[in-house]
Amino acid sequence: MSVHGMDLEQGELLAKELSRASRRFAQLSGQLTPVITASPWRGPDGEQFRSDWKTHSRMLLATSEALRAASNAMRENVRQQQDASSGRTGDGQAGTSQSGISQSGSTATTLLDNLITGAGGAAEDLWDGTGEFIDTVGETVGGTISDGLGWLGGQASGATSNLADAGTDVLGGLRDVGGLGWDFLSTGEPPSVTELVSGGTVLLAAGGVNASAALSTAGLVHPHLLDDGSPVAGDPHTVGVGSDPAQNGHRSTPVPSSLAQIMGGVTAAYDDGGKSGTPDAAIRITAVDKGSGPAYIVTIPGTSEWNVRSGSNPMDTVGNLSSASGNLSTASEAVQLAMQQAGIPGDAPVMLVGHSQGGMTAANLAANAEFRGHFNVTNVMTYGSPIDSTPIPGGVNTLALQHPFDVVPRLDLGNSKPGGPGLVGWESSNGATVVTLPSPAGAGMSDVAGNHDYNAYVASVEANESSGDLAAYRNHPSTQAFITEDPRQVTSTTSGIGRKE
Repeated sequence: MSVHGMDLEQGELLAKELSRASRRFAQLSGQLTPVITASPWRGPDGEQFRSDWKTHSRMLLATSEALRAASNAMRENVRQQQDASSGRTGDGQAGTSQSGISQSGSTATTLLDNLITGAGGAAEDLWDGTGEFIDTVGETVGGTISDGLGWLGGQASGATSNLADAGTDVLGGLRDVGGLGWDFLSTGEPPSVTELVSGGTVLLAAGGVNASAALSTAGLVHPHLLDDGSPVAGDPHTVGVGSDPAQNGHRSTPVPSSLAQIMGGVTAAYDDGGKSGTPDAAIRITAVDKGSGPAYIVTIPGTSEWNVRSGSNPMDTVGNLSSASGNLSTASEAVQLAMQQAGIPGDAPVMLVGHSQGGMTAANLAANAEFRGHFNVTNVMTYGSPIDSTPIPGGVNTLALQHPFDVVPRLDLGNSKPGGPGLVGWESSNGATVVTLPSPAGAGMSDVAGNHDYNAYVASVEANESSGDLAAYRNHPSTQAFITEDPRQVTSTTSGIGRKE
């Protein structure tokens, strides 16, 4: 049985594949080198990785060159086969037993010898170059190259996510500005100065900065400046009530026997931050069942972090500005998620209570028609919170508490509107009962923290809730659904709330 010579079609195909592989190695070096050189990976490991990459890049280029040489050698052997098959002479006459290409076994062997002779050096270079590259990766760089390549993969995925997120930020800012205009057209009330400054200027400008940074770095950098992200909420964890001992570091919720004791639930929620199950911020949900079905008190703390870059804690500067813009902040949406996960029935009475940013969160939720479609909000109580611009419906019994020298509840400028070069006074957007309490003991006019302190508000209410508007609010039938002196009628949980990018 005779042995045939080279399959010319397969030889051409192999040459093309070798050439294509050569280009791939060269392209890989060209694409990765500028990304690695400009990467924001700082520190000794990053510098070492960039230094080592120069060697690896040379190995990639050497492998590319070896593959190209092998491709050329294969094409040369194909040409020789074509010459021999057509009867043209090379080193000897076609059909001779010494060097020609024929249909015999010796002729096939001669062809193989020619192939090895022509491509042997290139193949050896390819093997040596590839082997050196692998050895260098495995022995010299070790885990660093693996981490670096993993980092590159993460950067590629993160870049895509950053570009999408930046675009969403800008669109969201434009949507919010459009929402202010729509509210003006539909209600006849123009947006307040606070809403325009926080939502129409600061947040929109921050979105533009984020988008600019992401686009100019192909998504490698996203500063997340004033980026409120997306809400998350943890499962509810049962906590004690009244004199019950603390559970997993969480203090017990006071029995809601008065307005001051209800506010004590906010104080407990402040303390929950950083505890088991509530790593960032938390709310308390307290159920009071006096025999006709439960009523739920949702207590929301205020700001616990001050930063302008988005973090996992939604009760921060970012959340403050989002709330002041008149839109639902991530913190507000996280509270809604926590309430849903706690299983609050849609027809059960709900009282939202919050201090500072927590009060803004409570007010914004109560003003949101979609939220009220899920929950039966009957009462809102805020203290130290600017809510004059929040359109809480008149059917929600609302109490807004402030100290005379607390500047925070006055940050909405009394719901003032822009009017030419000055401001135009405007009535409150809601029917809240506003109560100005006596100044806290020991807090002077310039004591910003003392006048705003949540414990000081609890003390002020405790000393004054037996008379006046406080007593009227406490004794109102809607509020009485949440007040009891019997701890057996009370259960309470804490739920972590957070933010993700």
